Amino acid sequence: MLNVGASGRSSPRQISLPTMKGMNLINVFLVISTGHSFLSPKSSSFHHRTIRQSPSNFHPQTLTVRSTSSSSSRSQNKKRQSSSNSGNRRQKQNSNKNKSSFSGSKPPPSSRPLLTFYDEQRNRFVNRERLTKPIDCQHFGTCPGCIVNDHVGKVDVIRSATRFFSSTAIRKNRLDVERSGEDWVVEAEEDGFYQVVVPSDVTQWRTQAKLVVAPKSSSWAKDGCIFGLYQRGSHDVLEIPNCQVHHPSINRAVELLEQATAKVGTPAYNSDSRDGQGLRYVQLQVERTTGKICLTLVFGASDVKATQPSLSRLTKELTKLDPDLWHSMWCHTNDAAGNNIFSRNTKNWHRLSGPEFVREPLPVGEFGWLYFSPLAFRQGNMEGFDILANDVARAVPGGSRVCELYAGVGLLGLTSLAYHHDTEPLEWVRCSDENPANPRCFTRSIQSIPREIIEHPKQNGPAPALTLGEIRKQMESGDDFWDVDPSTRRFGPKATYTVASACYALKSGQALGANVMIVDPPRKGLEDDVLEELCKPFNPRQPNVESPNMMTIEDYYVNWTNDVQTLIYVSCGFDALARDAEKLLSSPAGWKLESATGYVLFPGTNHVETLCIFQRE
Repeated sequence: MLNVGASGRSSPRQISLPTMKGMNLINVFLVISTGHSFLSPKSSSFHHRTIRQSPSNFHPQTLTVRSTSSSSSRSQNKKRQSSSNSGNRRQKQNSNKNKSSFSGSKPPPSSRPLLTFYDEQRNRFVNRERLTKPIDCQHFGTCPGCIVNDHVGKVDVIRSATRFFSSTAIRKNRLDVERSGEDWVVEAEEDGFYQVVVPSDVTQWRTQAKLVVAPKSSSWAKDGCIFGLYQRGSHDVLEIPNCQVHHPSINRAVELLEQATAKVGTPAYNSDSRDGQGLRYVQLQVERTTGKICLTLVFGASDVKATQPSLSRLTKELTKLDPDLWHSMWCHTNDAAGNNIFSRNTKNWHRLSGPEFVREPLPVGEFGWLYFSPLAFRQGNMEGFDILANDVARAVPGGSRVCELYAGVGLLGLTSLAYHHDTEPLEWVRCSDENPANPRCFTRSIQSIPREIIEHPKQNGPAPALTLGEIRKQMESGDDFWDVDPSTRRFGPKATYTVASACYALKSGQALGANVMIVDPPRKGLEDDVLEELCKPFNPRQPNVESPNMMTIEDYYVNWTNDVQTLIYVSCGFDALARDAEKLLSSPAGWKLESATGYVLFPGTNHVETLCIFQRE
């Protein structure tokens, strides 16, 4: 490694650099041996932080203390320990060489329950049955949640998507049409390109629900609450106690909430009074391996103190009714006007009981967990999204360098990393999202995955050192700076996390050196600046480097997605996807559409999750 530091003295690996005019002295750490260190961008106006899991934090050592019955024996033990310290160190050093990567007092990650059976779920015969299977919900017709009770693939948004991907404008930029030599001008509304998949059963798939709270009657404010959804076109709440798409644990939790609020007299939120006592919303999240509920109670208050004594009485009664149902309980305070369930202030979250995280198995392999707190985004249908994550992992070429924007807790990137471990491991995965609660979830997930999957192998010899002159000379010559065996230049964690918006992450160098980009934007689609970068033409003169600090051209001329050859776009809003796809395919960037698959992730609703794979030479 080459360390450029602020120290006045320099060693063979340290040199001093003068400060730039108008700037403070800075420390720059160039990980020359890795080629993937993520450095802060050149612009001083950009602020973000990068979360890296130190290898020492993967399996922390613990101290074992043995007690004796007398003070004399303790002193004798202390003397013996002091006299044998040096011998113990040598013995530990020798024994550590023979230990596996899970050395230390913390045991290796154990295998966990398997919930995702890809070959069974992603089966055309099972899919054909699910497309016609009825939901048979007694609330259908009055409930605003579902618009069909059977034939879940026959909804307007899927018809629109089928016509869009079969249109002439898209066919002329599709790889299947280009390879077959077919005429891209057609009259048919459907040509079979857009595949529709139902990745889970059509009932009991919802493992996360957000419900509105209303008073049980208008005559007495403290006779309990009802829980449900707003009826279409109004603010009247419709109860759905026997919803067929809810996980059974959710329906059970709603039943107990009605009983508990009636017993302790919990009032529902009243926008006119705003006294802080009213219960406004509830969020229920199921941990699938245990069936337990992570409950979030949203009160219309400015702080948790204003919720008392209603909050304490309610949680105590819920625990008394069924102590085994609850994974954890949280309180969120939100006294803002409007229909936003949660406020953006993280200080409004308060954990009342239970673990911080809900655990979900990594969708591939036998090891590793994904961790979610109520502050982080989590899919409503985890079973179905596991199948989609498997398809994303299969679309990532082995040995790739992956940049994941809008990453959430890193589900897609970590799934891809684990999937390719046994064949052709990925070189690195860089995840980013602007939610400051995500890194804690990401770090816990990293700690649960075996070290041989999540880390580069340790090297016996020292990393090769280069001078700044040698680096600049190689980059300016146009030679591939990293044209060496990856095993000689990679070390440390393969997966990193940056708290930043997609635009800032890109312009700080997250995608430099990445040949694969995964994007899973919100319903509004890609940010304008992100889409603009992806639409830029490929610049063959731009050096292939993995850090903006190693660029030989000004930031203004950098194409921040220049190295990306595969774009994996996961869309939850079809209108935004259609807009973005048209811009990508008509741009000078050279993108072609390889495949488009629709996932009926929320059976019964007019919604489709679409996975598009774009390629370019």
